[in-house]
Amino acid sequence: MTGAKVRLAVALAAFLGWLGYLSYAALTKDRGPVVSRAQWAAATYRVVGKVAAGSDGQPLTAVTLTEALGPAGPAANATVEVVDLKAAVRRPDEPPQPDATVFSGPGDYLLLLVKDGGKYRIADLPRSPGVEAGVGRPLIYPWTPAVAAQAGALQRAGNP
Repeated sequence: MTGAKVRLAVALAAFLGWLGYLSYAALTKDRGPVVSRAQWAAATYRVVGKVAAGSDGQPLTAVTLTEALGPAGPAANATVEVVDLKAAVRRPDEPPQPDATVFSGPGDYLLLLVKDGGKYRIADLPRSPGVEAGVGRPLIYPWTPAVAAQAGALQRAGNP
């Protein structure tokens, strides 16, 4: 019986160690937004822009670009109009999320844009099985160090 007790103790220690590791990994996970690779690929222009809010708290469509993340597109310090920016606001029935892909107040945001006439709009997620293109609200990303690291990794991966 001693051998069976030792095997049980070893299995129990391994199981508890595994649970401890899973708990640590879940509690230390970065909860920031994940930049959509499909949206990144669909975008013609990838920029960081300063989005201002109006008196009603809604984003203004005039965006001042602070950084261009690629050779093409509008230059930094240019002001462009993003026509569907007001749709990137949290819906009333949606619970608030601190680092979600919605407008959460004035500041810098990663904007994945396509040109629409003389204006710009936020790139839609491309069609995929079971998902219609253009369904849902446009995704914008608060410009945080985590989002900047993801953007850098996407550029280095050959997605300029």
